Amino acid sequence: MQSGCCKPPTSCAYNYVNETFWTANPGVPTVVNDVDCSKWSNDQQTLCFQCDSCKAGVLAGIKKSWRKVAILNIVVLIILVIVYVAGCAAFRNARRIENDEPFGMARMTKTQPSRFQF
Repeated sequence: MQSGCCKPPTSCAYNYVNETFWTANPGVPTVVNDVDCSKWSNDQQTLCFQCDSCKAGVLAGIKKSWRKVAILNIVVLIILVIVYVAGCAAFRNARRIENDEPFGMARMTKTQPSRFQF
């Protein structure tokens, strides 16, 4: 990102004076179609923040950081689903024990058997 925002593009063939001050080199031809060369300014508030190369560098950095956030969100979602499934299983098991149901198949038993036995 520094090469796109804090210094002019290399295709402009500017001479290096210090980190943020560059001078045009009249002896070296520049790329005619590069509009970033005309946007460069030695002003500390401007530099090349409006250059397309600077915008591309910022966008690439944001894209990389959002990819990390998306991966983190997926991992957290998987963990939450596992915890939810484990909680539901524990709740059902506790309810089964509370009702004195046998482990395995849940069999229905009558609370008051009928008087007629067949």
